[in-house]
Amino acid sequence: MEIKKIFEKIHKQEQEKEENFFALQLEEGKVKSAAWTIEGDTVKILKIGNEQPWESEEEILVVVDSSLPPLMNGESEPSSIIFGIPFYWIEENKVIPSKLELLKKICHEFDLKAIGFVIIPEAVVYQLKIIEGIPPTAILVNLGRRKITVTLVRLGKILGNEVVDVSGNLGEDLIEGLSRFLPQEVIPPRIILYGGEGALETEKEQLMSFPWNNFPQLNFLHLPKVEVLPSDFDISSIALAGGREIRKVEGITVVRLLKEEATEKPLGEELVLEEKEDKEKALPKEEKNLAEELGFFQGKDVSQEFYQQAVKEPSDLPSLSQSEIKKSKKIDLTYLSAFLSAFLIRMKSFFSLVFSLKNLFSIQIKKVGVLIIILLFIGGGFIFAWWYLPKAQIILWIKPQISEKDFTLMLDPKIEIIDKENLILPAEEVEVSLTGEKTRATTGTKLVGEPARGKVIIYNRTSHEKTFEAGTQIIGPNNLKFTLDEKVVIASESAGSDYTKIPGKGEVKVTAVDIGSEGNLASGTEFSVANFSKSDFVAKNEEAFSGGTSREIQVVSKTDQEKLLAELTEELKGKANTQLQEKIVSGRRLIEESITSKTIEKIFNKRIEEEANEVTLKVKMVFTALSFSEEDFQKLIEEEIKKTVPEGFEYKPEESETSFTLKNITKEGKVIFDAHFRASLFPILDLEAIKNNLTGKRPGIGQAYLGSLPQVNSYEVRIYPRFPDKIATFPRLAKNIKIEIRKK
Repeated sequence: MEIKKIFEKIHKQEQEKEENFFALQLEEGKVKSAAWTIEGDTVKILKIGNEQPWESEEEILVVVDSSLPPLMNGESEPSSIIFGIPFYWIEENKVIPSKLELLKKICHEFDLKAIGFVIIPEAVVYQLKIIEGIPPTAILVNLGRRKITVTLVRLGKILGNEVVDVSGNLGEDLIEGLSRFLPQEVIPPRIILYGGEGALETEKEQLMSFPWNNFPQLNFLHLPKVEVLPSDFDISSIALAGGREIRKVEGITVVRLLKEEATEKPLGEELVLEEKEDKEKALPKEEKNLAEELGFFQGKDVSQEFYQQAVKEPSDLPSLSQSEIKKSKKIDLTYLSAFLSAFLIRMKSFFSLVFSLKNLFSIQIKKVGVLIIILLFIGGGFIFAWWYLPKAQIILWIKPQISEKDFTLMLDPKIEIIDKENLILPAEEVEVSLTGEKTRATTGTKLVGEPARGKVIIYNRTSHEKTFEAGTQIIGPNNLKFTLDEKVVIASESAGSDYTKIPGKGEVKVTAVDIGSEGNLASGTEFSVANFSKSDFVAKNEEAFSGGTSREIQVVSKTDQEKLLAELTEELKGKANTQLQEKIVSGRRLIEESITSKTIEKIFNKRIEEEANEVTLKVKMVFTALSFSEEDFQKLIEEEIKKTVPEGFEYKPEESETSFTLKNITKEGKVIFDAHFRASLFPILDLEAIKNNLTGKRPGIGQAYLGSLPQVNSYEVRIYPRFPDKIATFPRLAKNIKIEIRKK
């Protein structure tokens, strides 16, 4: 074809006026819209309308009118529309009657013909697949004004949709939605937010700080990663569905990186159609039912026409046998071959143009040949770099299995060889001597004072003389007791001149038994004498008793001394532990529970019952403890531990810990302990086999393989340098793959 004709054709195509379309997204409480068109093989967004809220369907027409974007001068007004609707507006692949009437009303009011409808999450999943190059596995969360829609996607297939009323706590709302999908073997640890207002950074932070570990039933492989889609991602996905239906193309890609440009997108961003078009571009002319009257093709979601082609039924993760590894490499070579073929085709077209221009402008052949050599050199260098340069750094996070075992262990300082059968270890005694001093306040009290004193006359009404020894008690009122200070002899009763009987009597000094003013009795008080009846012997004081006093003082109690000794012993024991540890040589372990003390010297500055506000103790003590060889201990328990290690795991002594509880100390000086052993058992991974299984794999397949390893809890992968997605692979040389194992 002559160059002149080519330019004429291009000019003619530019003059052709393309048809414009509307995309309208309807959800509970809000409306989104966009104007778009198809230019050649490109779906182009002309303008994004304003998001508008609505409360009732009666006002929907006003809201839609406010949302539909006005076009610039020179752009034709759209005559067709595609709807994006929630999944719960669909029953048996048809729009429910009430919502169908709503869509019909919109079409009638604005004089638009419906291309069809698309379920919003399915359109978003398809566009994600196009952008990322592989079917996505994630949790999609559509943030509506009244409800959120939770969509579970695995390898591009939607496993289900759930709708949850907004409560104000996004994390709890998402937990409620995900719980409805249970049971699931694994919930994808990737959360993608879309559809909300603004940049959604607040919602993202809420989910990133949410305590996911409190919900183990969700079975995340690791803490979920949270991503945010651009605010117009959903409405542009709906437009893609319309373009897909009109052009009937086999594939579509988006000229925008999802992560890097997630905050802003200029108007007129292009969605490039790469595959070959079908010649059938016309919409169906015959309309058979109510849905078809609106342009809905047999009541179906137009996304089903392309979605089933783009996302096939996922199978289990690929088994990585050697034959399939080779097959995977052949597939990657196909990608490279396709890339090089496209490159050579472009070069051929370029050189055809060059040779055509040569005829026109007399370009010399030699210069063309030099250019060919340079391009071949660049291409060869690219192939060399693509094969040999890629390197990968992989971190495998594993969660060890915990093994615990209890032993009864004996330490015997009198043996030198391990007794494995009876679990007895040879021990060594370590000793330190410490002195200390400590003072504490006294808590004891004591009553001090003087007893009451006085004189009494004892009357004897018997016919016999009576002698009372010193110390004989007389008892007064209120059971107050007094003792005779001296011996007294009382004469017997005698007859008077008038033939009456006169009792014998004798005066004696007395002292109260107890101190205190209670003994200061008034004169004329009557007392009984010892155990005799008052009809035989009675005593009276002719003068009041006096001198009785009492007061309470603070003194040293026995408890004060005991507590002071215990506190000082505990303080010295802490110091002794440090000094004993310092005496232990490398490779040996001190049993703190075996520390015993012996008091050599103990001096209190105050005696028990002595009046004092404080008491001080000086003490000298010897502390003794037992130590054992850690190597001997490992030998002793190694056989027992190995019995508990399951197949496929290994025991690492450095990842174990042991605690001891003192049980008994025998008279022979043997110390018996209950030992609790806790070990982390690590899965045995064949790193070379993992490297071989990864070599040459596409990133998505390799990561799926790493995620399928039963012992791996999560993983991190970094491949560099980065090649275009269609030719990117794991390194083809196993030595360029570095794997690090870390404990979760």
